[in-house]
Amino acid sequence: MVEIQGLQLFDYNPLKPELDFRCGNNKFSDNIWDFNGFIKVEHLSGKRLMVDFEFIIHKPKMLEVIKWFIHHELTTGKFSTAKRSLDGVVRFVKFINEYAPEVESFSEIDQFLLEAYFKYLPEARSETSGELLSHVSIKKSALAIKDILLKGNIKGWDVPKDVRFVQSIYNELIINNKALKKDAKQAEQVNIDKISDEELIDQMLRKAISDLDKNENILVAASVVIGLQLGLRISEIITMYNASIEQIGGETKLVYSTGKLQAEPTRVYKPANALVVQAITKVEEYTAPLRKESGLPYLFLNRVRNVKGYPVGTVSHANWSKNFLRPWLQKHNLRDKNGNIADFSSHTFRHACATYALRGGASIETIRELLNHKSIRGTQHYTHLLQEDVRNKFAKVFNEGAVLVGKQALQIKDRLKVNNPFKGKTIEQVDKLRKAHKIQILSHGLCLHHPMRNEPCEGDGVCLGCHNFLTTPDFLEVHRGRLQKIRAELAIAPAGGPYEAKLKTIEKYLVGIIDELESQMNYAGNDNNSDYSITPSEWEGIIR
Repeated sequence: MVEIQGLQLFDYNPLKPELDFRCGNNKFSDNIWDFNGFIKVEHLSGKRLMVDFEFIIHKPKMLEVIKWFIHHELTTGKFSTAKRSLDGVVRFVKFINEYAPEVESFSEIDQFLLEAYFKYLPEARSETSGELLSHVSIKKSALAIKDILLKGNIKGWDVPKDVRFVQSIYNELIINNKALKKDAKQAEQVNIDKISDEELIDQMLRKAISDLDKNENILVAASVVIGLQLGLRISEIITMYNASIEQIGGETKLVYSTGKLQAEPTRVYKPANALVVQAITKVEEYTAPLRKESGLPYLFLNRVRNVKGYPVGTVSHANWSKNFLRPWLQKHNLRDKNGNIADFSSHTFRHACATYALRGGASIETIRELLNHKSIRGTQHYTHLLQEDVRNKFAKVFNEGAVLVGKQALQIKDRLKVNNPFKGKTIEQVDKLRKAHKIQILSHGLCLHHPMRNEPCEGDGVCLGCHNFLTTPDFLEVHRGRLQKIRAELAIAPAGGPYEAKLKTIEKYLVGIIDELESQMNYAGNDNNSDYSITPSEWEGIIR
């Protein structure tokens, strides 16, 4: 027996159906599990650290399975993940109550009922907004039930003995649902449109700076500045503590502790420009009396208005947009191009920070570190604004008179003169062909590396001299920005060391790339004097 965050670890045993054990401050048999005091999440407390099963007590057999499912989620993942799974289960129970009230257990679910539920989800509406569920909510709700049925079948819960139909129905109606894919793409485009509005984002930053200067709306203004400059999640911003501005190695750093990134408190170091220094200084001054009164170490504190006596507490992550950000946007009359009050979230600022940092020449590895991503894959999601622009121009990028720089550039340009597979295709057709050839769009160029070759690939940021790297004038400003940053680092780098040698190598590559791009752009319209000559059959070998 192992205890995890106040939860005793047991597997379901059909021979001992009355098995009871501890779940936080309660027992498994209780219909509310309270984990206050067992789970330390700075922005969660009270009911947010409770798991409430009251919504299903009218169906005891389902209640038992749902408890085992949430118990499994708690012991194999994060508390927040288990809560999200429970939200999905609540949606299913509402469906059963309305459309199949005779169903008393999960074992009664057959393929027809599951199909009906999955078809119901795109038509369901949110109880709070009255709007149709988002594609994210639909997938969350469907995934929870799929997991209950499949995991329950393995673990011996009261679910159908034959669940072979579950995965195929889930794939067909949820994963491969063209309407949901279209909704996801539209939602992504909405976000792209938001962060493409440079004028609006600039207005927001100016209003935030003005508020800080006037000591108004300090918490929101500081969060906007920090979000746009450092790309921090709002949950990380409002839970930072023991924060200070320090000079480390000749650089100004924001240093703070947080429990957001890992299970144990972590000390974090972030670059701090003048705007970040101003934001942190203003918040520190503004909340100093609140820290003294409450004894809490957090930087972002306020008085809890809905509690008697207005005690000091941490700012609520869940209500940040509703209670802080949206009123601030309305107060300053910040409107989008359609004349509507800007529908920005704190995550939009994070997204904008990553996008404009990439455009300004920061490497994707630098952005990954800034955003606290564990892998490059998470960061690549934030490059799509730059990539979308290149993707839409891809047919123009690969044309007979293309300006291309890279070790394979001349061969490819020769091949394009003989047979251009992208010519005459629509944007969608070109993109499908690009994906088929495994041509990846990076933050500073294109990668021709094909994974089926079993060759190692370090990825974006270390490929300037790679045989598979290719770049175009669309990325010229990115290269110029990176060269400027590299030269700034060289100016303060220790002389004669390996770091200086690395920076000089990158500088050499960037100078060559920029010079070649500019030279070809000035030479546009004339024939390329290529020394290479390749046959049509060699084209596939180049881009695969």
